[in-house]
Amino acid sequence: MKNSQTIAFFSGYYLPFLGGIERYTDKLSEELVRLGYRVVIVTTNHDQLPNKVEEEGRTIYRLPSKKLFQQRYPLLDKNAVFHDLMKQIEAEEIDAVICNTRFQLTTLLGLQFAKKHHLPSFVLDHGSSHFTVNNAILDFFGAIYEHLLTARIKRFKPRFYGVSQRCCDWLRHFRIEADGVIYNSVPADLDLQFAGKSYLPKEEGQIFITYAGRMLKEKGIEMLLEAFSGSHFPEHVQLQIAGDGPEFERLQEQYASSQIHFLGRLDFDGTMSLMAQSDIFVYPSMYPEGLPTSILEAGILGNAIIATDRGGTIEVIHQADQGIIMEETVASLQSALKTLVEDDTLRSRMQDAIHQRVKTNFTWTVTAEKVATLLVDSAND
Repeated sequence: MKNSQTIAFFSGYYLPFLGGIERYTDKLSEELVRLGYRVVIVTTNHDQLPNKVEEEGRTIYRLPSKKLFQQRYPLLDKNAVFHDLMKQIEAEEIDAVICNTRFQLTTLLGLQFAKKHHLPSFVLDHGSSHFTVNNAILDFFGAIYEHLLTARIKRFKPRFYGVSQRCCDWLRHFRIEADGVIYNSVPADLDLQFAGKSYLPKEEGQIFITYAGRMLKEKGIEMLLEAFSGSHFPEHVQLQIAGDGPEFERLQEQYASSQIHFLGRLDFDGTMSLMAQSDIFVYPSMYPEGLPTSILEAGILGNAIIATDRGGTIEVIHQADQGIIMEETVASLQSALKTLVEDDTLRSRMQDAIHQRVKTNFTWTVTAEKVATLLVDSAND
């Protein structure tokens, strides 16, 4: 008889690929290990990384993937290496399967694995609208593909959960009634870990406005750059852009200035240190979000937040004193920036309110304990 269960996460990408889903998998699995579980993470090999890595309490398998759409959508390459790794996964004595998102083929693989071994399976959805690449034709066919793949996934009859209530509402579009919410979260002590930390020199009186995320059009980064550039703030107001992606070089060439700084891709410690010294965090996403991790991180680290009404953002910023929910326009973002830059009292009040909101309701301790309860219940079914 084993002393603890082994839980397998199937997810399209994993660290060091940086994104909200990847950090969700990392932190949730880390917390489950703390609760006594053993974790297997099955993902794709997107950057010539080791095929198998052993960590304390976790084993990571990276399956071969094809180059096509690699940065957007992982396609499994079912070659000899793939089959060898799957044999190793088969030997792991897994007790339950958790799959991230409906629209990646790793979810289908995970559910097939669960069915073969008669294991309870869960699908965690991270979206709140159809996936988009900002191309009407590709988006149209992408939506059809998502419906077809979701129909296949439904046949396995997993339990569906969303990382926000907005995700659960979106699942009804596919005639799926979610079993509940397993919120995206942050470490309960993240603020203590980075108290007093800084990534950049910061003079007294300077105001740092920060964006941290991938440099994609649908993330709203260019809208932020246009809004900031057109606001003509005094020199002590600085915009820090942390992240990399397809738009990085073009935007840097067009917008870099004495007040707009492109920092490139930062590691986790660098990003959190930057957020810890920032005053305002902006997340102007037009993407089908679940519940953006960076909003929770910025909130617990004491930033006043400006964000669009995407995914579960309004479940975090659900009162007017906790942040500003902007419209998806340059004018709305300019107005929000002007308000928070010029009103020190309002900015400070929002910083305190969102810090307390995240600290109380959106930590991995709370989320992992809920998952543990679901795993126990599923084992008893």
